[in-house]
Amino acid sequence: MKNTFTYLSTMLILICLFSFLINNSKVFAQQKAILSSKNIENRRWQLIMLNGKKIKGSSYTHFLKLHDYDTTADSKVACNHLRYTYELDKKGNLMFKNGTTTLMACPNQEMEEIYRKALSRTKRYIINKQQLFLIGANKKILAIFQLVPNENGQSFVGKTFIKEGNQSYDPILGGAPFLRFETNNKASLKLGDIVELMDVQYDDDHISMRAKYQSHEIVYSIVNKNVLIDDYGVTWVLKNK
Repeated sequence: MKNTFTYLSTMLILICLFSFLINNSKVFAQQKAILSSKNIENRRWQLIMLNGKKIKGSSYTHFLKLHDYDTTADSKVACNHLRYTYELDKKGNLMFKNGTTTLMACPNQEMEEIYRKALSRTKRYIINKQQLFLIGANKKILAIFQLVPNENGQSFVGKTFIKEGNQSYDPILGGAPFLRFETNNKASLKLGDIVELMDVQYDDDHISMRAKYQSHEIVYSIVNKNVLIDDYGVTWVLKNK
């Protein structure tokens, strides 16, 4: 009887020890994922959950993107274009501050306000597979984002994009703004009354353009094969998809 009791006690201790190791290995793995996670910058993240509620949208209406070259974050939740500076380190700390926004009257202003508060309260981030979690005080999950795959810009050759809301384009003076990719390194761009031939360069999920006699560079973010967003936050959509 004594031997049976000793055996059962030993087994119970081993089970408890095994359970402890399993549970803590998950914590250790999570911490390791933070320290060795892929860089969250220069990637587009689509907002899928805010304050515990699922968000319906797309990768260009509800997104967050952190640019490492100037530590600014571009973001949008349906209407206004938001821009914040941020601080980030490899230990998982992340803070947003000094935010600015466009001043459009949006139909869902309440959600935008909730989202802005979530960014201001963010203290840390966690990456789990292809999802980004913004964490506030007391380890509260404020928002969840899904990674948006990069698109290959070379596939744009021969395609024409117009500003969202414009239904037609015309290369003749007086027509609507448009962007047409002529070759892998040339594009026709019309913003006012003049059509300019732009030199084109692809960089990850960005397209940089510059006219021959201009120093100002125009940058478009590639959302997908049908949508681009310029550096003013204006959406350009593929004509005749």
